[in-house]
Amino acid sequence: MISNKVIQRNVPSDGKPVEYHILGLEDSEFFDSLVSFFKRYYDAEVTTNTDGISTRSWQLRSKGEYFMLEHHEDIGNWFYSCEPSGDSQLMAEIASDLEERLRDAPYES
Repeated sequence: MISNKVIQRNVPSDGKPVEYHILGLEDSEFFDSLVSFFKRYYDAEVTTNTDGISTRSWQLRSKGEYFMLEHHEDIGNWFYSCEPSGDSQLMAEIASDLEERLRDAPYES
């Protein structure tokens, strides 16, 4: 069986934060599932949230670190660290955890 990769790590060349995109689960409803996941498994708190017509941008805090969870109807769902380095061990841990949990989830890639 061929397993689909769920998390795509994008490293921009312009110094912006490393983004972790969730592939195949790109709708706005899955954004809500991600928020619940972060709260349940990473004891995350929502610190700010902005919901627009086609976009959502929420800042969360977990383990002393702030990070962003974003949604755009044309791009999907992704998250990234607010750390000055643009990435963190927490983001890698979350990406690995999601990859494992969603590996066999039915979705379209």
